[in-house]
Amino acid sequence: MMKMMGFACFDTTKGKKVDGAANAYAINVSQKRKYRQYMNRKGGFNRALDFIA
Repeated sequence: MMKMMGFACFDTTKGKKVDGAANAYAINVSQKRKYRQYMNRKGGFNRALDFIA
């Protein structure tokens, strides 16, 4: 089963150096939230919301 899945062993890699792991990274980019005003709008609140780009 290990050979079929491509694993060398079912051992843990915690605290060990793994080949190719140096290039594995992710970037967490937080975007500024965009809010829409529902009430107190010109023309009343019972209408379609404004488009947010």
